[in-house]
Amino acid sequence: MITIKKATQAQTIAAIKSGDFLTVDTINRKAEKEAMEIFKAVAGGVIKLAYWDMSPVKRRDCKKSVMRYALHRSTKKAGCLQLSCMELIGGEIIPTSDQQFKINDDYDRREFFRSLPGVTKMTFE
Repeated sequence: MITIKKATQAQTIAAIKSGDFLTVDTINRKAEKEAMEIFKAVAGGVIKLAYWDMSPVKRRDCKKSVMRYALHRSTKKAGCLQLSCMELIGGEIIPTSDQQFKINDDYDRREFFRSLPGVTKMTFE
């Protein structure tokens, strides 16, 4: 497991107020580098699957629900990675959406990084 941490909202606000983005840029560059290493490892087949869970929520029926995101080779488009989103409820997996990222496209890799939450605890398979 690896934890990727982007700059916090408070750090970003402080940087805007002071005009000094050195700390925020350093943190975000490190986070982006780590995310791109994982992206490339999945694209190259070194890692089959990288996934992370969002914080669990309690539903009205008192069941716990967790949104899981999984990055893997796309089964829909050649030359792409797929970010699948699913809801986990009491052992049941409910697919909700997916997004395709071209492996060799810098824009798509940046979009993948932007899609990550502020703190991502990524697990590999």
